[in-house]
Amino acid sequence: MNATKPTEVLTTSSTVLLKNLEELTSSGTWELNFRDNTLHWSEGVFLMLGYEPNEFEVTFEKGVSVLHPDDRDRALAHMNEVLSQNIEYSIRKRLIKKDGAIIHVVSKANLERDEQGNPVYMIGIFQDVTEFIKTKKKLKKSKQVTEILIENIDGIFWEADAQTFQFTYVSPQVEKITGYSREEWMSSPTFWSDHIHPDDRNFAVNFCHLESKALKDHKFDYRFLKKDGTYIWLNDRVKVIHEQGVAYKLAGLMVDVTHEKGLSTALNDELRLKQNFLQTLPSVFYLFDESGKFLIWNNLLQTVSGFSENEIREMHPLDFFQGKEKELVSQHIQKVFEEGHTELETILTSKSGKTFPFIFTASRINYQGKTCVFGTGLDISEITASRSLLSESIERFEFLAKATNDAIWDFDVANNSLFWADGFNSLFGYDLEKVQPSLDFLISLIHPEDRERIVAIITSYFNPKSTQNKWLEEYRFKKADGTYAYIIDKALFIRDEEGKVTRVVGSMQDISARKEYEKSLQILNEELEAKVKALAISNLELEQFAFVASHDLQEPLRMISSFMGLLKRKYGGQLDEKADQYIQFAIGGAKRMQRIILELLELSRVGRNETDLEMVNTHEFVNDIIEGLALKNRKGNFIFEGLPEIKTNKALLQHIFLNLISNAVKYAKKDIPLEVKISAEELKDHWKFSVQDNGIGIEEEYFDKIFVIFQRIQRDIEYDGTGIGLSIVKKAVEKLEGEIWVESELDKGSTFFFTVKKIA
Repeated sequence: MNATKPTEVLTTSSTVLLKNLEELTSSGTWELNFRDNTLHWSEGVFLMLGYEPNEFEVTFEKGVSVLHPDDRDRALAHMNEVLSQNIEYSIRKRLIKKDGAIIHVVSKANLERDEQGNPVYMIGIFQDVTEFIKTKKKLKKSKQVTEILIENIDGIFWEADAQTFQFTYVSPQVEKITGYSREEWMSSPTFWSDHIHPDDRNFAVNFCHLESKALKDHKFDYRFLKKDGTYIWLNDRVKVIHEQGVAYKLAGLMVDVTHEKGLSTALNDELRLKQNFLQTLPSVFYLFDESGKFLIWNNLLQTVSGFSENEIREMHPLDFFQGKEKELVSQHIQKVFEEGHTELETILTSKSGKTFPFIFTASRINYQGKTCVFGTGLDISEITASRSLLSESIERFEFLAKATNDAIWDFDVANNSLFWADGFNSLFGYDLEKVQPSLDFLISLIHPEDRERIVAIITSYFNPKSTQNKWLEEYRFKKADGTYAYIIDKALFIRDEEGKVTRVVGSMQDISARKEYEKSLQILNEELEAKVKALAISNLELEQFAFVASHDLQEPLRMISSFMGLLKRKYGGQLDEKADQYIQFAIGGAKRMQRIILELLELSRVGRNETDLEMVNTHEFVNDIIEGLALKNRKGNFIFEGLPEIKTNKALLQHIFLNLISNAVKYAKKDIPLEVKISAEELKDHWKFSVQDNGIGIEEEYFDKIFVIFQRIQRDIEYDGTGIGLSIVKKAVEKLEGEIWVESELDKGSTFFFTVKKIA
C-alpha cells in the first residue's frame, strides 16, 4: 500500500475553519516531508512565534533554530526514537519567539510510512501551553482551597464504589456528625446501608442504585443511625462518575438536615451550598452576547462590583468601567468579535466607586445560536500591591544606599554575584563603572594580616551546620588609592531550610577616624594613669608630712606655753600692765596654734585606716555625742527625727556629727534658747541627714567658702575657732561617697545637709 500525501490545497471553508481553530486553541500545524526533506508551517505556527504568516521560508534547520537550546538535543533524540522504534511522537518543549520570549508547547504528530516501513510524512500540531503552566500554581492553590473547603464544610464529603457502595473516602466531619470514625465507615461494604433507618433503607439503597446505573446525578433524604443510638436526617447529593456508559465511582455530600427538614428549607440549604462553592472560585466568569446583555455570571462578579443580580441583568459590560478604561475595554470587546480572543489588564469600578485591578481574558463562542463573549476575570489587587511594595522597596533601598555613609553590599551565593552600592565609591574610591566586584576580589582587598582570620570566619559561617546568622567584624580594607582603612563590617547570612547560605547582605563603615581617636585616647589614658599614680604618691607623702609636721610642732608650742606660764607666775604683778597683756597674748596664741595643729592632725587622719564597716543606730550614736560634749545640761533643746540604723564607717560619721553639733552650739544666739534638730530621710541610693539650728546664720556668699580650710567669715572673729572643722566634715562625707551643703539665712539659723551612701 502506497502512502498518500495529504491534500496540500485546502478549500476556502476548510482554511477558515483551520485558522479559527488555531486561534481559539492557540495552536498551529506542521508537516515534515522525509522524501524531499521539506518542512511546512501553518499560519498558526508563525503567529504563535510572533511572525507574520509565511514571513520566511521554513527549513528543517530553521525549525530546529526556534527550539530552546536546552531542549534541542532532547527533541531530536525523540524524533529519532519515533523514526527508529515506531513509537508515538509526543513531546513538550520550549520555543523561542521572534521577540526572544519563551513559550511552552506540546507537540504531537502522526507518522506515515511506505510499504517498506520508511518514513514518508509526519503531520503534527503545536499547542501553546504557556498559560497552562502559569496557571498550575493557581490550580494548586485552588486545590488547597478545595481541600480546606471539603474538610471544613458543614457536611460529609465522600466517595464510594458505584457497584458495592463501599466507601473509599469520608471527610473528617463524619465523626462530628454521626459519631463514627472514618475507619468504621470504610470497614464494611454494607456499613452505610446497615445504618439507614429500616423504614428508609430499601428506598435509599434502590433509588441510589437505579439512579447510578442510569448515570444520573441525584439527591435524596433518609434517616441515619448515629453511634449514640439516635437518628438524624441526611440529605445526600450524589455525583455519578462513569466511563463508557458504566458507573464506576460515586462522590457526594451528606448534609445533616434534621432541624431543617422540609422541602423549602432543604432547597434553601442546597442553594446556599452551591453559593458557597461558587464563592470559593478564585475568578469571576461571565457570558454576554453581541448586544452586551449578560447571559451567565457567577456571584463573585456581584461581590466585587457591588451590583445586585437584577442590576447586572440590565447592565452592559462597559458599565463596570470608567474613563479611559471604558474606551480600552470597548476596543477589546470589538477585538474578541473580530479576532476571537483577547486579554487585558484594566481597572474595574464598583457600584460604590471603589476600583479593583483585574486581568480579563475573553474568547468568542457560539451559545444557543448566538455569537457571544465568554471570559474570566482575576482580581490582581494583591499582585499590584506587591508590585508597588517591591517598587517602593527598591526605591527605598536605592535612596538608603545613596544617603547612608556605609558601603552596602549584597552577595548572591547561587549565582556567585556580588553587588556594591555607591558607598564603595564615596568611602573607598572605587569606580563602580570600571570595577566588577566579586567575592574573591573583595577578599583580596583585606589586609594580609587580617585576611586569614576573616576568611576562616566566613568559611565557618558557610557551614550548613552553623547557627550563626549575624556577622560583625573589624579589619583593614584596601582603598582604591592603595591605602588601608579600618572598617567595621556588618552582615546578615540568609539560609534555606537545609541551613545552606543562599544570600549575604551587609554594609561596611569606615572607622579609621575612630581608631585614630581610640589610639590617641589610649595614650592619654596611659599618661593620665601615670599622673594619677604620681599624684597618689604625692598625696600620701603630703599626708605623712602633715601628720609628722603637726605632731612635731606640738613640742616647741608646749615649751612656749609652759615657759610663758612660768614667766607669768614668777613675774606676774612685777611688770607693768602692758607686759602682762603681752604675756597673755603669747600664751593665748600658743594655745590657739596648738589647737590648729591638733585639728590639722585630725584632718590628716580622716579616712586613714578607717575602713571597717558596722551597723550604727544613728539615734543612739548622736545622743552619745551630745552627752560626751556635756551639752544636755546646757540651756537648749535637741530634737531627733527619723534617725535610722545604717551600715557605715562609725569613725567618719563621728567626725561629721561632732563638728556639726559643736558648730551649732558655738554659733548659737545669746539672747534665745538653743534649738538643734537632727533628722534623716531615705533616698534611692543614699541616706540624707540634716543638722538644723536657730543660731546666727550665714550669708549666702559664704556658703561654698566655709568648707575650705582656714576660711572663716568676718563675723567669726567674735567666736573661737580654727577654720578647719568644716573641712574635716567635708572630707569625711566624701569618704562616705556623699555630698554636703548648707542652707542658711542671716540671723535666722542654718541647716547643714549631708548624704551617706547606702551599703548592703
